[in-house]
Amino acid sequence: MDFKEIESEMLKFWDENDIYKKSKLKNAKGKKFYFLQGPPYTSGKLHIGHAWNNAMKDVALRFFRLKGFDVWDRAGYDMHGLPTANKVQKELGIKDKDGIIEYGLDKFNTRCQEFSTNAAKEMNEDLKRIGIWMDFEDPYLPVTNEFMSSQWALFKKAFEQDRLYKGKKIMHWCRDCETSLAKHELEYKNTKDNSIFLKFKIKDKENEYLIIWTTTPWTVLHNMAVMAGPEIDYVKTEVKTEDEKEKWIIAKNLAGVFISGLLGLESKTLEEFKGREMEGLEYVHPFYEKIPEVYDKLKKEWPNVHTVILSDKYVDTTAGSGLVHCGSGCGPEDFEVAQEYEIGAFNTLNEKGELEGVGEFSGMVAKKDDKQFVEKLKEVGSLIKQTPVEHEYAHCWRCASPVVFRTTEQWFLRIEDLVPKILEYDKDIKWQPEFAKKNYESWITNLKDNGVTRQRFWGTPMPLWECKCGEIDVIGSSKELGEKAVTPVPENLHKPWIDEVKLTCPKCGEEMTRVTDVIDVWIDSGTTSWNCLYYPEKEEIFKKYFPADLIMEATEQTRLWFSMLQLCSTIMFGKPCYKGAYNHGMIFDFEGTKMSKSIGNIISPYEVIDKYSSEIFRYYICQTTAGKNINFNWEDVKQKQRNLLVLLNTNRFLIQLGDKGDKKAIGIEEKYILSRLNSTIKKVTKLFEDYKFDETIGEIENLFLDISRVYIRFVRDKANENPQLVKSVLEEVYTKTLQMFSTICPLFTENIWQSLREKEVVKEESIHLSNWPKVDDKKIDEKLELRFNSLSEIIEAGLRLRDKEQIGLKWPLASVELAGYIGLNEDEKEIIKSQLNVKKILQDKDRGLKSPEIKLDTKLTPALEAEGFAREICRRVQAGRRKAELVKEDKIELSIESEFDELLEKQEGFIKERVGAASIKLESKEANADFTEEGKVKNKAFTLSFKKI
Repeated sequence: MDFKEIESEMLKFWDENDIYKKSKLKNAKGKKFYFLQGPPYTSGKLHIGHAWNNAMKDVALRFFRLKGFDVWDRAGYDMHGLPTANKVQKELGIKDKDGIIEYGLDKFNTRCQEFSTNAAKEMNEDLKRIGIWMDFEDPYLPVTNEFMSSQWALFKKAFEQDRLYKGKKIMHWCRDCETSLAKHELEYKNTKDNSIFLKFKIKDKENEYLIIWTTTPWTVLHNMAVMAGPEIDYVKTEVKTEDEKEKWIIAKNLAGVFISGLLGLESKTLEEFKGREMEGLEYVHPFYEKIPEVYDKLKKEWPNVHTVILSDKYVDTTAGSGLVHCGSGCGPEDFEVAQEYEIGAFNTLNEKGELEGVGEFSGMVAKKDDKQFVEKLKEVGSLIKQTPVEHEYAHCWRCASPVVFRTTEQWFLRIEDLVPKILEYDKDIKWQPEFAKKNYESWITNLKDNGVTRQRFWGTPMPLWECKCGEIDVIGSSKELGEKAVTPVPENLHKPWIDEVKLTCPKCGEEMTRVTDVIDVWIDSGTTSWNCLYYPEKEEIFKKYFPADLIMEATEQTRLWFSMLQLCSTIMFGKPCYKGAYNHGMIFDFEGTKMSKSIGNIISPYEVIDKYSSEIFRYYICQTTAGKNINFNWEDVKQKQRNLLVLLNTNRFLIQLGDKGDKKAIGIEEKYILSRLNSTIKKVTKLFEDYKFDETIGEIENLFLDISRVYIRFVRDKANENPQLVKSVLEEVYTKTLQMFSTICPLFTENIWQSLREKEVVKEESIHLSNWPKVDDKKIDEKLELRFNSLSEIIEAGLRLRDKEQIGLKWPLASVELAGYIGLNEDEKEIIKSQLNVKKILQDKDRGLKSPEIKLDTKLTPALEAEGFAREICRRVQAGRRKAELVKEDKIELSIESEFDELLEKQEGFIKERVGAASIKLESKEANADFTEEGKVKNKAFTLSFKKI
């Protein structure tokens, strides 16, 4: 079966018949359901995470549509920022920001807009290919003036609330992207570095040193103090070095590990004291002789520079020396402690991460030139030891370069006071899985004021104009800009055109110019909760749908998009913007390794789709447990393909059933499968409503497998005797199962639905225009389902015994003994006899068994053997009828010539009934036969032939 061809045909059917639009119209007056699409980045190609994420969303939304909800499902994308800028830079062969300016900022940003817009269109088509239904005709796009204007409203509100301020802080900085980075823009990776132990000479003391340990050699140049733990025990110990005796100060419980253990030196403790006793102790910076003018100036400005300061918060003795190098301009924690001692921030890095104004160190690059810094420390006699260390180090989220700290002036949002309010919102949010809620709250609890400006070009312009007199004006919309501008407002609000717009200062009347920064791209996505609803242009839509009922993203977004959404909404509206959140995991390769281009283990969704189909991909990936990561497994994908064939074969079985019989003669098998259907509808509905979307798939899958492997298997004989009954029950069970499964495989089920529609089994034009099946509680019999589970266990155990004895199911056996199985009724016994092909059931109710046992009587009597040969012949005749394309009503004349004729003579009536034969001749093959086969049964030859009459 060509699944991809089916998908192509059904996509065409949807498109030609406007099925998506008809679904929207059908539910237009239903209860509202606002789904907020988390914007995938317009990279141009879907990666496997995108495909999983959007397939999972589609599963959920299809349920709510079938339930009659008016689903808001506007698509949207993330388009600004470094990912696009870096791609365009690479395409144009531009290395850095200077190269962009030289190329022309207008041309560069035009190319960025073209790239991201074209990529969005391409991704629209790819998402449609995997059966995703969203409003792709009008997605929200952050590069539009409308979106940026609505985003500006956030900054206007923040300014009015005194939440927008300019400050000089120590920020993470990417030297390659030449911009500051917020906490949520960092990725931590295990990195192997060299840590260094240094000695700082105590001022006015001969051969006395503080022992320092650090993993960032480049920051030593910017050392401003040494931190000691006030209650930590320290020792002054005499150490015999190669040259002379020195006195080292180090934490008491680390002294032995370091001096004798790591260095192999002899030492003698001279003094012991608490860290607080060292407060104010002065030392000489190891690079003082190289740049004395720099350090003298710092000492003059901040007298406590190059002294021991105290911190019980950031000093411990888990590693190192117990004395911490404090670079007040190279880390927020260092700056925090330094401020308590009125020590300012010292950091000389420029935008490229190069040192400036520090003598021979000028031009060296932070982090990159760590080895050179170590050599400089060795040169001045400060280096004691280098040791390898593996630690987590922050990297840029987009270019993957290691970041550094830089003291920089940025604009910030004051948000720390909002944390309690956002945590209060979370009490009413429906989280799935539950642990995602804890992760989210842990992140929110530790939020700090957020730096929102970036020193880049491709992004939403900061809507802030400044005057030389100090006056600030924050613009809240493009309309307001048009009203206040004294120069023309450009058609495109991006840089560089927006930079030409001037305002008049309301305070002094002079010209106001725009702050040239762009906004952190995460603010783009943070404002989507109202931008998606066309706010403020279409306030009626906003009032109808806001806040979102559901957002759904990978686990990493709990600290990224999920938190940014609530922050922005709280500032903008003073209330939360979503009521439900679902997290799925991340996907790794089959060995559990993160997919990476450098490793070469990336599995593309296109690879899976081209090999198996988008439906099989959806079916496989969406069953992954919420919040859990998955190791991709090709064998599991193949199993899903096999399962779909089971569902398809059920359709074939249903379609060929006739209409004779009594559909009211419901037996135990029908009661069972109707109970299974309704209990599954009930359970799956509850799972969907509780946002346990991943758990729905296994329940529906088990149902359609049971339809085939339990119900149809149990009623094959009944289907011959009373096809109308089996057909009527199957029509109900199968169509309702398809409706549930259409959330998972919308194209595959649509194809089956259309075949049923041709047979007038269903009426709706599309399965997606039907309604979610309603549960009939009266038909649910939990005890019966449990009994059928036991029946299935008995039958499976019996079949395993047959396999072990190598006795095919066509060969009847005298009996099966069931020891320890109590209370089987006659209907259940008949099912067991039929499924195991035995003549009798022997029950031994109490033999003191710990668990039930099954035994088969495997001795074949002549009568049983005769029936076995007859069944084997029947199987081959039935296969021949299918090859000859005969229908059930067609009668045949059958001829059989074999080495076991005497056994078949006693089974003529049985054979005629089973194969639809009007007559049987135990002689040479039929002349002009429609079908002929030669073969062997148990090494005995036969030739059979038949022709239609």
